[in-house]
Amino acid sequence: MNCPKCGAQNPDDAQICGSCGYNWTKLDEAKPELSKGDWITPVIGIVLAGLAAGLAIFLKPTWAFVAALLAFCSAISDIRRNWNKRKFRGKAVAAGILVLSCLQMLILSYLRIDASPISDDYTISDLRSAPPECNRTYELLGQLTDVDLKVDSISPIGLHAQQIRRLEEINDLLKEKDLGTITLILQDNDGEIIDIWKNAEKGREVISKLNEFPEIADLGEPNMEIERSWFVSLRHLTYLHRNYICLQSIRGNHKTAVDTLLIYESFVRKLSLNARSLITNLVCIAGSAITINTANFIINNPETPHESLLLLRQHMVPLSRERTSLRNALISEYLIWKKEFLKMFDDVRAKYKYRAISPLKLNSSLRLSRNFVDELIAAEESVTQTKEFKVWPTLYPNLPVEINHDGKLPLYYKIYNPFGTHIIRIFVPAIQKVLLTRTKLQIHSDLLKIVLDKRLGREVSLKARAFGDEYIVDVENQKIFSPGPDGIAGTKDDITLRINPKVLGLISQEEKSE
Repeated sequence: MNCPKCGAQNPDDAQICGSCGYNWTKLDEAKPELSKGDWITPVIGIVLAGLAAGLAIFLKPTWAFVAALLAFCSAISDIRRNWNKRKFRGKAVAAGILVLSCLQMLILSYLRIDASPISDDYTISDLRSAPPECNRTYELLGQLTDVDLKVDSISPIGLHAQQIRRLEEINDLLKEKDLGTITLILQDNDGEIIDIWKNAEKGREVISKLNEFPEIADLGEPNMEIERSWFVSLRHLTYLHRNYICLQSIRGNHKTAVDTLLIYESFVRKLSLNARSLITNLVCIAGSAITINTANFIINNPETPHESLLLLRQHMVPLSRERTSLRNALISEYLIWKKEFLKMFDDVRAKYKYRAISPLKLNSSLRLSRNFVDELIAAEESVTQTKEFKVWPTLYPNLPVEINHDGKLPLYYKIYNPFGTHIIRIFVPAIQKVLLTRTKLQIHSDLLKIVLDKRLGREVSLKARAFGDEYIVDVENQKIFSPGPDGIAGTKDDITLRINPKVLGLISQEEKSE
C-alpha cells in the first residue's frame, strides 16, 4: 500500500512507512467509533423516504411527496455527519443497495397489479338485430359475396370484368362534376349504361327480394379479419343504380327514375339499421350519400313533375338518429378489441414466463376501452353516461385517463400499460373517421331537404347541424354547401350538393331572361 504522507510503496501488512517512518494506524485510531444508531438512523430515513414516495402514488401525491423529500433530506444529513466514522461507508453502501433492491421490488410489484374484470360486459347479444323471420336476408346478401374476376368470369351481380371496369370508369368521370356535365357524360354513355343495367339482373333481383322483408339482418361475428363479403358488389350496384336513375330522368322517364331510386334507398335504409361492423356502416353511409346525390339530380331537373317531387319529399326524409346510429358498430368494435386484447394477453403470458412487469394490463385496457365506447354511445343516444369504470387497481389513486380523438393517452398510463395503449391507438382513429363520415352524411341529408323545399317553393332554414352556424348557398358556383370540419369555405373538405339556381328559384326573372 502507498504511504498517505510521502506516497512510498509499502507491504500490505505494514503499519509504519519504511521511507518516512509515518505511523498510519494513528489515523484509524483518530476516527471516532461507529455506533449502531449512526448507520441505522439514515437507513431508516431512506426506507421511510421510499415508503412515503410509494404513498405519493397510493394516496395524496402532494403531501406524501413532501414527506418523502423531508425523510430523504434527513437521511442525507445523517450520512454526511457520520461519513468519516470507521466502518460507516461499507455499511451505508450495503444498506443502500439493500434498500434500493427492496424499493425496486416494491415498484415492480406495484406495476404488476391489474384492475379487476368487468362484471357485466358487452356480448354479441347487446347488438341490435333484425327479427328472427328476417334471418334469411343474411343468406340472400351472401349471394352477392365478392369473387375474383380473374378466376370467375362473371361477378355475383351478373357482370363481366370488362363491364365492371367500364362502370367504375363512368363513376370516376362523374366525380366532382356540375349537373350539366353529368348530363352530357350520361348521354354519351346511354347505350352502354342500359346494357350493363340489363346484364346486372341477378344483382337487382337480390335487392328486390331483400326489400320484401321489413329489415335486413346482419349476423356477422365481430372480427378483425376482413373476409370476402358483399361490399364490392354493393358498391357496383350503387354506381349502376345512380347512372341508370339519372339517365331515366334525362330521358323524361320520371316515374321510372323515382320508383327505382326509392327501391334502392329502401334497401340501403334497411341494411343500415342492423349493420354491425364499421366497414358495413361505411358501405351503408356511402350508399346513402350516392342516393342523396341521385335524388338531388332529379330535383334539379327542370322537367321533373311536381308529383315526383312530392313523392321524393315523402320518402327522402332527413336521416333519423336511429337510421344513422353507430351503436352496433361501437359495441362490435369493442368486442373486436376485447378479442385482440385476450389474444395478446395469451401471447404475453407465453413470452414473459418470468415477468417482473406485465406489459399488458388486460382488465385495465378493457375498462378504458369500455369507457370510451360508452361515452360515444351516450352521445349517439343524447343521454348522459351513467357509469364509468375505474381503469386502475383498487390500491391505485383514481387518476384521470381519457382517450383523445387520436387515441393518445397520458404518459403515466402509457408507463403502466404500454401494450394496451398501443392497441387502443390503432383502433380509435378508425372509429373517429367513421363518426366524421356519418356527420357528413347527415349534413348531405340536410342539404337535400333544403334543395327539395326550394324546388317546391317552401320556406327553408339554413341552420347548420355542424361545422358552422348556417349552410351556404353559392348561386354563382351553383352549389349549396357546408364548410366542413375545418370551418373554412372553399376548401377540399367542403360538403357540397350541386344545384341549378334557375330551377330552384334562386335567380330573378330578369336574370333568367338574360
